[in-house]
Amino acid sequence: MQKLLNSIVKNGTFLLFILLFSIGMYNISSNQNFHNHVLIGYKNQALSLFLNFKKNIFFFFRYQSLNKELVDENKYLIEKLIEKKNENFKNDFFEFDVIPSQIIQNSIISNYNHITISSGKSDGIKNEMGIITSNGVIGVVYDVGKNTSGVISLLNKSFKLNAKIKKSNHFGSLSWDGGKHDLLKLYDVPKSANIKIGDTIETGGMSEIFPKGIEIGIINQIKETDDNNYYVLDVSLFEDLANINYVYVIDFPNKNLD
Repeated sequence: MQKLLNSIVKNGTFLLFILLFSIGMYNISSNQNFHNHVLIGYKNQALSLFLNFKKNIFFFFRYQSLNKELVDENKYLIEKLIEKKNENFKNDFFEFDVIPSQIIQNSIISNYNHITISSGKSDGIKNEMGIITSNGVIGVVYDVGKNTSGVISLLNKSFKLNAKIKKSNHFGSLSWDGGKHDLLKLYDVPKSANIKIGDTIETGGMSEIFPKGIEIGIINQIKETDDNNYYVLDVSLFEDLANINYVYVIDFPNKNLD
């Protein structure tokens, strides 16, 4: 026993090393599953981030593709709809094309609002081309750059549009008075017109800017004027001019627009 004690005292440092080494190996072995789970967790997080990134990229390009398809489809439907509405006016109906574009900047808070679109000379845009959506008139091009164009908005007090009551041939002058962005006024409508609240107002087609028959809005209110021969009509717009994204530029290729 004495020899054993002497041996332990003599080799104490080495034995302590062996003890501590054994304890360490045991702990590593015991915690191996924990470390594996941590590594697997990190790997799964990285894989999840990659897959989400890949999915977002896929849906971004898919979304862009679907948007283009919808724009092209709307372009086709708008052309066919306008042609259908004008089929009884072939003698004074000009052939036209529709150029899709996108809103870059849009203002509705001033008295003289303007819009910027993502198409310019390189896309065939010219001054005095009409801008529409599937829900109505937006404005008219007044300034053309290489890749963008400026548009006088329908919400501009200097803008006047020839418009008519859909169910008759009674015309008037449509303009904005600086009030609500969804409400315009149609002036100089004769009292001989048989009109009522809810009647549709559309483009009159008496210019080379907009074809006849593009629906604009409905009569919201009928007001008498100092001149007893005419009405002033409040017109609620079909299009929300505060929330537009894609638009279509009306191009009459046979007309000489600067």
